[in-house]
Amino acid sequence: MRSPYRSVLLTAAFYFNILSSTLAADLNSTGLPTYPHDSGGIMDTTFRSLPNGQHCIHYQGDTPDALADVEAWYRKRMPSARTDDVNKDSLYGSYFKLNGIKLLVGNDIVNIYRMTNQKTTSIEIFKCRDAAHG
Repeated sequence: MRSPYRSVLLTAAFYFNILSSTLAADLNSTGLPTYPHDSGGIMDTTFRSLPNGQHCIHYQGDTPDALADVEAWYRKRMPSARTDDVNKDSLYGSYFKLNGIKLLVGNDIVNIYRMTNQKTTSIEIFKCRDAAHG
């Protein structure tokens, strides 16, 4: 005799496998450092073209930690990175004024910023295949 719970357990196991594979896709797989207090983010599944001509895969996370603390953590982990204002040659255009920095290592970009009145610090990591054009 088949147990009525067997189909429920099989269905639950099926959905757990789907959910766990979906959650795994959200881990930062760029190879660049993930901030330890990142609240969990979204990882692109494919490379995309940026307005500057680069082709990058992107991770977006955030943290309630202060902007200065996140900037200091990334600067320590990426000592060879060139630091610039996040608004310079912004990927977001001139629509937003952000407070933060952009770290550049080779072709890769790490944006760390807060918008006015934002309660979290945003972290965007771009692992790029090619250099910016122009």
